[in-house]
Amino acid sequence: MNFNIMLLLAQQSDTDKWLEENPLVLGGLAILIGLSLAGYGVYELMTGVTKSKRGKIVEGGMGKMISIVRIIAGVGACLFGLYKIVV
Repeated sequence: MNFNIMLLLAQQSDTDKWLEENPLVLGGLAILIGLSLAGYGVYELMTGVTKSKRGKIVEGGMGKMISIVRIIAGVGACLFGLYKIVV
């Protein structure tokens, strides 16, 4: 039973194959997502008010930490996009 689930997850869809053939599109999407995530994190860090994933307003040290994590995740997504474009 477990083996059948692994086979199902291992199959590539048409979209996966197309993105594998066109790495510029995948890299561009990753950079776009990364820039928007990092930009949102910088905006929240500058204003000092961060919203959690459930919409609650988080202020103080925890809000700054969440903003910094978003910036780091955005930079990571941008680096992944650059990697896919170059390699």
